[in-house]
Amino acid sequence: MKNPPLQPFRPRIRYISPRFQGPAVLAFAAIIATWGAIFWKLVDREFQRVFPLAAIRGHYTFDSAYDIVRELLAWHLAGLFVGVFLTGSVLVLLLVAASRLGIGKSVDSLRASAGGDLSTPTGTGPISEFDRFGKKIDAARSGTLASVQKIRSEAAALAAGGISQEEFRLRWDELKQRIRRIAP
Repeated sequence: MKNPPLQPFRPRIRYISPRFQGPAVLAFAAIIATWGAIFWKLVDREFQRVFPLAAIRGHYTFDSAYDIVRELLAWHLAGLFVGVFLTGSVLVLLLVAASRLGIGKSVDSLRASAGGDLSTPTGTGPISEFDRFGKKIDAARSGTLASVQKIRSEAAALAAGGISQEEFRLRWDELKQRIRRIAP
């Protein structure tokens, strides 16, 4: 019997949430549009200066209009590239810093929850995905905190006494089950 051929390993494509991509894409588009407008304004001003001078001097020494503006255009394109690259790099560094801040605050909140602090809000920072995650953490923690307070009040009522032995045993078993749901 033949073994079926193994399919080659294909790496899994991992997608990033569009909610996280949207503001970053808009910020990069704003950078490109701003530098494009600056480039256009500077180049247009220089072209307005260079072409009349070439017309006055006579364009006979040039093969094409590109020869007139070649060096000027090359410097402006280099400036455009450097400006977009540096501004985009700063934006990437800011996004990385904001991501690290949000992740760090979420981890701190989860560690505090594991240590028993269920009341401190998460406050994850400027990125909305981390803010939503922090709100989910806070909601889970507030539900757990409400359950703990309910168990404490029930335990205080049991400790106060005044109930029969059978009712005490039933309520104590029910209380133990609630405790196990929170901390197995």
